[in-house]
Amino acid sequence: MPGPLAGIRVFDLTMWMVGPWASTQLGALGADVIHIEHPNVDWGTLGAGVPPRVNGTSIGYIAWNMNKRSLFLDLKTEGDRATARRLTETCDVFLINMRPGVAERLGMGYEQLAAINPRLVYCSITGWGGDGPMADRPGADGYANYFTGFWSVNGPPGGRREVYRHFTQMDGTTGLLAAQAILMALLARRRTGRGQRIDMNMIQSSAALQTTRLTEFLAAGRAAEPLGSAAYATAPDQAFECEDRLHVGVSVTSEAEWAAFCGLIERPDVPDVMDDPRFANNVQRVRHRDALAALLEPVFRSKPQYYWMEYLGRAGIPCGYPLRFEQLRYHQQALENGYLVRPQTSGWGRIYSGGPPWSFSETPATWTGTPMPGEHTWEILDELKAAARAPAAGG
Repeated sequence: MPGPLAGIRVFDLTMWMVGPWASTQLGALGADVIHIEHPNVDWGTLGAGVPPRVNGTSIGYIAWNMNKRSLFLDLKTEGDRATARRLTETCDVFLINMRPGVAERLGMGYEQLAAINPRLVYCSITGWGGDGPMADRPGADGYANYFTGFWSVNGPPGGRREVYRHFTQMDGTTGLLAAQAILMALLARRRTGRGQRIDMNMIQSSAALQTTRLTEFLAAGRAAEPLGSAAYATAPDQAFECEDRLHVGVSVTSEAEWAAFCGLIERPDVPDVMDDPRFANNVQRVRHRDALAALLEPVFRSKPQYYWMEYLGRAGIPCGYPLRFEQLRYHQQALENGYLVRPQTSGWGRIYSGGPPWSFSETPATWTGTPMPGEHTWEILDELKAAARAPAAGG
């Protein structure tokens, strides 16, 4: 059965991760995403050539460009620009992530394309936004980390501040928000009959991702400090080292869970934390987080990880332990819910990927492998020729 975006066509003029990740989501939902590549592209430069590589191509490019078809166009030539304009007449969405002004110089600006397709939803993603003294600078995940203050709230307690450790978090977040915005604009088009322009940038998306931390400081005056693995709003809510040098994460988020937790660790050699006024409620526990952690650390070091997972789970206390990717791949929960998929790609064999993050009962999402650059060029050009002949044939 076709996906929820079946019948929607996307002109995908994107590179690196931000834009390609947005269009990958649209393709998984059933949209016909046509990804544009230069005819003379060096496969070794795809995805900026970032290692590791498979068959000479960055794994980033392969992971970020699934669920698409690929078309060769050289937009610096008038002939291919004319082809691109004909293609946009058949499209519902135009997606680009380049610096301000590049699209206009290529004849692919919003006003230029809206004049030939008023129903077009046009999404432009930049690093810093279209205005301001930094608008022309290139955008990157690390820049967004630094500029929006993530470094100021990450790191070990009392230690050196760090950038957000999961590389491409800001890229991925911006791409997901762009896909969300495009879906909303398509819904609005059903009501108005017209497309519109969407402007997004990595800095704004990064700031949106940490709304809670920003509001704590700017509205409540609370300066956020690095807490390592600990949560800001609840305690105990962090990772503890166990007897076997492995870790278990514990998240006590209610007074009922706190009572169950205290009952679980109640032993003659452990101070009675349940009756300690410093830990009477969550507000107090957060206020005395360090003292509570100091009492709990030797408790967790007294038993191995499997013990704590078993008994915390029985007590109904949220808990977990760190998995490596190799463990995740074969975990029963991951297998039964399709967390990972392994589609066949055209040039790089079967590649593991995170699967569709949604499950539709009637219009299922799908995940297909990355095409080779330009793989569908003749197929798409033949479709354009057929579409051009259709009105005359109908007459």
